[in-house]
Amino acid sequence: MPRLLSDDQRDILAGFFEERFEISRKIFQDFDMFAFSRQAFLFRRQPFEIKWPEGAFVRCGLPFVRNVAGFLKPTTVFIQRFGREARRNVLELDLETITSLCTEGEISLPTLSESVDVPGYVMVKFKKHHLGTALALEGNRLLCRFPKAMRQALSRLTAR
Repeated sequence: MPRLLSDDQRDILAGFFEERFEISRKIFQDFDMFAFSRQAFLFRRQPFEIKWPEGAFVRCGLPFVRNVAGFLKPTTVFIQRFGREARRNVLELDLETITSLCTEGEISLPTLSESVDVPGYVMVKFKKHHLGTALALEGNRLLCRFPKAMRQALSRLTAR
């Protein structure tokens, strides 16, 4: 059953997004945060108390961050919804590079933007569209962390 996060736990997650992506903590103020297993969810705060039925579900709201191997990884849906708020660790790539990233799973870029902290997760953007996450590593390596179906669809875009 999801558990409501304490103010201290909320502060840790909001602080992660503020530090890593320069996303203002204010975007989280209208949401309750719940955790289940290694995933946290945003749920729009309600003006009344919700009585959650015992054992009726395991997830609620918008999944926004997961604990992956001890690191916090923003979810694709969070990036697509709130990515425009990020001011740091955002890589804007052209379609050919995104296709290569999706097809190969890992690419090396000539250089990583000065606004990218390595190692760590970055938001990948194409024009105005925030697509998902990649893991930036030493040596200008970029690992694709898009969902499988999205990788497959993006791989087919320039295959024609």
